[in-house]
Amino acid sequence: MLSNAHRTNSPGWQTRQGFQRLGEWWEYQTSRLDIESPDLPDWGWLEPLGRGLFWLFIAALTLWIVWLLYRAVKTLLDQRDGTPVAPRSGPAEAVLRQAAQWWREAQDLAQQGDYAGACRALYMAGLIRLNDTQVVPYLSSRTDGEYLFCIDQQTAPRPYQLLIRTHERLTFGNAVANEETYQRCRRAYQEIAQG
Repeated sequence: MLSNAHRTNSPGWQTRQGFQRLGEWWEYQTSRLDIESPDLPDWGWLEPLGRGLFWLFIAALTLWIVWLLYRAVKTLLDQRDGTPVAPRSGPAEAVLRQAAQWWREAQDLAQQGDYAGACRALYMAGLIRLNDTQVVPYLSSRTDGEYLFCIDQQTAPRPYQLLIRTHERLTFGNAVANEETYQRCRRAYQEIAQG
């Protein structure tokens, strides 16, 4: 057994004693202060309001968690059944038109001299082809760089790269579209449509 001297002289015991003495000293010092608290109005209605808001928050949080769990379970069950799961934040139907509609729009815009708009329409037609072939599903939040990364895994990404890089230069760079730019994009899309 340990002796009593060890129990009262150990560093741990001495540290606890020091903290206890410090706490007692602080309590003594603050008890000598005579500070009157200010008179606050009696708002009896505030407590029930706070409780009501708290429980409303808890109910909303519970419903949100249940909704997330429902979506997760539904997605898992759909994947098990082999049902394709569509992205929840997908684009509007107007964006996911048929590739042929984008092709016609590109030709119309090129005839009007709007080569930048025509290149954009061919770009969209290319993205729709990627989506239709289920190589890279269309997401409105996906950037050109993400599309390039996804198609780099393919065996023939060159025409897609040309469309995406042209779109990138026209939209985010200082490039100006001319008839030659449109013709390159047109040939790239025709290569995609034939493949």
